[in-house]
Amino acid sequence: MGGSGCGLGIVHPPGARAPRGGQEEGEEGRNPLPESREVFFPPRDFCEGAAEPEPNRRVGGGGVITDCSCACLNWKQARARRAPRDLERAGMSAPQVMTLLWTVTSVLLLVSSVAGPWSGVQENEVEKVDPKRRPGDGGEDSRSHVIENALLKLSEALWSHTDSPQLPPPAPPSSTPAPRCLGNQQMQKSSCGCPPGATKTGDTCSCAVGFALNAGGECTDVDECGGDEPCGPHAICTNTRGSYSCRCNRGYLMGSGGCQDVDECALAEVTGLLACQSDEECTNTPGSFSCSCPTGYVRALHGQGCVDVDECSFEEQCRRDLGNVCVNTAGSFLCQCGLGFRAGTPGCLDVDECLESPGSCDGRGVCENTFGSYKCVCPPGYRGNGSHCEDENECASGSHRCDVNARCGNVIGSYFCQCYQGFNGDGHTCYDIDECLLNAGGCEHNCTNEPGGYSCRCAAGYQLEQDGHTCTDVDECGGPGAPCQHICINTRGSFGCSCRPGFQLHIDGSTCVDVDECKLQNGGCSHVCTNSAGGHACSCPAPLLLDRDQLTCTNATSCTWRNGGCDHGCTVSAEGHIQCSCGSGWKLAEDGRSCEDVDECGDFTNGGCEQLCQNRPGGFNCSCKDGYEVRADDPTKCLPVCDPPCQNGVCVGPNTCECPQGFPRSGCSAVCSPPCAHGGTCVRWNQCLCPPGWTGAGCHTAVCELPCANGGRCVDPDTCQCPSDYTGPQCLSPLCTPACQNGGRCVDVNKCTCAGGWQGARCQIEPVRCPRPCENAGVCVGLSRCRCPKGFSGTFCESAVTTPCVPPCQHGATCSPHNTCTCPPGTAGLRCEKL
Repeated sequence: MGGSGCGLGIVHPPGARAPRGGQEEGEEGRNPLPESREVFFPPRDFCEGAAEPEPNRRVGGGGVITDCSCACLNWKQARARRAPRDLERAGMSAPQVMTLLWTVTSVLLLVSSVAGPWSGVQENEVEKVDPKRRPGDGGEDSRSHVIENALLKLSEALWSHTDSPQLPPPAPPSSTPAPRCLGNQQMQKSSCGCPPGATKTGDTCSCAVGFALNAGGECTDVDECGGDEPCGPHAICTNTRGSYSCRCNRGYLMGSGGCQDVDECALAEVTGLLACQSDEECTNTPGSFSCSCPTGYVRALHGQGCVDVDECSFEEQCRRDLGNVCVNTAGSFLCQCGLGFRAGTPGCLDVDECLESPGSCDGRGVCENTFGSYKCVCPPGYRGNGSHCEDENECASGSHRCDVNARCGNVIGSYFCQCYQGFNGDGHTCYDIDECLLNAGGCEHNCTNEPGGYSCRCAAGYQLEQDGHTCTDVDECGGPGAPCQHICINTRGSFGCSCRPGFQLHIDGSTCVDVDECKLQNGGCSHVCTNSAGGHACSCPAPLLLDRDQLTCTNATSCTWRNGGCDHGCTVSAEGHIQCSCGSGWKLAEDGRSCEDVDECGDFTNGGCEQLCQNRPGGFNCSCKDGYEVRADDPTKCLPVCDPPCQNGVCVGPNTCECPQGFPRSGCSAVCSPPCAHGGTCVRWNQCLCPPGWTGAGCHTAVCELPCANGGRCVDPDTCQCPSDYTGPQCLSPLCTPACQNGGRCVDVNKCTCAGGWQGARCQIEPVRCPRPCENAGVCVGLSRCRCPKGFSGTFCESAVTTPCVPPCQHGATCSPHNTCTCPPGTAGLRCEKL
């Protein structure tokens, strides 16, 4: 090697022995390791701020430089600079050199990503250095790093390393107590100072970059990889003494922003290499890439390449079941569509003949599309084969859906449903109207809803009047078979029973039981008490007489005292004895003093009474049974009593009238069944006096002064309910369903007379007549209606459609129809662009 610089040197791996001149004492006879490699050292003029190293100076990674008198401190920079200069000397320009280096780097990365590890290196390695170093000491841009990595790959001679200062081994600790040192200095042998490798500034010791002062006063290496990832998520950080190094993961390349993904697919296109098989699609992924088959292909069974998928073996979009044919193609398929289908996306699409040809069916037929064809059917409400359709009478056939409580009415092509009176709804569903919900239906007491109507009922003790709503009290005491034995007292809705003196009411509330007064203090009698129905009497043994109090017994000797003890007459005989006599209707009792009543009713003559004979002291009274009363002209005779009185007949028994024909009700009042409606009055049996506008047995038939025609029904006074085919006050106007259109007039049921040239059953067919000819090749298609060609509009195609000219007219020109420009004076050209 010349004096101007170094050529090649030998770098020995750590622990290797330097050959010959570089051997150290005590190491003779050892063979150099075969791992020693040559390293290029640039001339001295390439080094910036270089200093000659000492012989056998160690370099990064622990290697030893031998056979060289000088080297750059940054030997990586020198080698990076030397490589391009050597290429320039070979006749290549700087851009060609950069292009060559970039291409070599790309090829190496592609090969590394596709083929696996190359030369035993798994990752891209880039040295991380102290950020305080100068730009010339390894701060090149990302392109320099790429070139340097490529050179390292080509030379197979670089280990990832970081230059770090060599610190001498720490001094052994002293056993003698050390004096207190200033700052953070430590006792070094006999005086205060800084540990080896540390720099003293004043009284403060600081370690080199990549080292930190520990508690023992020694400079120890800082593990930069122990904290947050300094190399980023796609690299592996390796700590070194005084620094660290980053190695990018496979598929990534070191750049200015860290490890960046390599797009292997784009790189393959640039270099012409094949990342995937020729018929596969390459997809880049973070750190790698994938190969897949395009649509319509699948990977071959052996895993190499793609084979076409025969879609026709399973594809049904062509609808082969309907006669279409599926043809397989490379990566896809196509359909050969039959009649009634057309090719579309994704297969054969059915042609809707009904949409494209609205007039496919004649008459009332409705077009119904089917797969590959169509058919004509009759619309709802009609029946037929699709070519000929006639109205279906749903009411007669029973196919209607009217409620059982609704009337069905047929119309052309349909029907209607109407709920009966007393029901509400849309006719398809009718529900009973509960008249009792509104003011109890007008009933005074209880209202009972019934299907289609209602009825009134009265509470117990009341009866319903003829109006069917009012309730009146029933006099339970006035009729035959009175519920009380003695006295009956009528109340509203009920009654009450009471007894005559000497009786008490039984627990049954109607029967009266005699009270035996003799059982209570002997009835007040001094001697003998005799109980009787409703009372009692005191009597005395002979010769005692009952005193005037009718309770005490005393001895009588003359007629002056207590009438001698005689009830009626008292006389004294010549012998001085008292003789008693009785008045008419009485007889002398066995005691000779008392007078006993003669029971005139006890014999067969019944006292001459026709019904009841009621004996009384000294006489009798004739009375009548319940339901009868004594005749005024003959007290012994009885007359039947009718309540209410017989209005139109003769009372022949208690509450029994002999009525003439037509008056069967109680009291010979008239009965009408059903009751007279709409305010009518029952005057005879089933004969009602109806108000104006109503007639019939029960006033249920409305009267229309003008009769309802065409099967109409009079439902209210002068109100007709017309059938489905007619309308009007008398149902004289026919109906056309649907109605006549375009000024047509309905002259008969479903028969229209059209005007103005309109035709069809409902005057719906427009006449083709244009009073003014269509202009600009327009075609008359209706009544004063033209179909205009493209570019014209208006009723008679008289107006040209003006659209913006493209490109626009210039220099104030006017855009005319058909994308033409009308140029002003002084301009010319298609767009008036020429002046």
